[in-house]
Amino acid sequence: MKITLISTGSGKDAGPKEIAEFLKNNNHKVSVFNYRTITKIKDSDLIVVSANSSTHEIASELIKKLKRLNKPVVYAGIYPSLNPKKCIKETDLVITGRPKETILELANKLENLQKISDIPNLWFAATKDKLIKN
Repeated sequence: MKITLISTGSGKDAGPKEIAEFLKNNNHKVSVFNYRTITKIKDSDLIVVSANSSTHEIASELIKKLKRLNKPVVYAGIYPSLNPKKCIKETDLVITGRPKETILELANKLENLQKISDIPNLWFAATKDKLIKN
């Protein structure tokens, strides 16, 4: 699966790079971008936006734009882990913990057209009125 990880932090933000390496070692194609240099997202199958407390406003604006692509957009990082109720209002998928493992399991299940309702540390809007919190 083609996965794009977007960091809203500085170029020194190691989290997305670590996650990318982990996903690559588990047979996924991964690109990592800083939010200022996003170019080739349209061919991604899964987009993950990472944010911390000081960058969540940037992430929120970015997610609004990315949702127009009609691709799964995941909100991950420290901020969504601490504020999942707020973040789930902005996108359909929020990771609340263990991002490497959660993104890998999500990517594998989406790629194999399997249900995602049992993935730990994942919140998602199953319907407009039903929220799944794992």
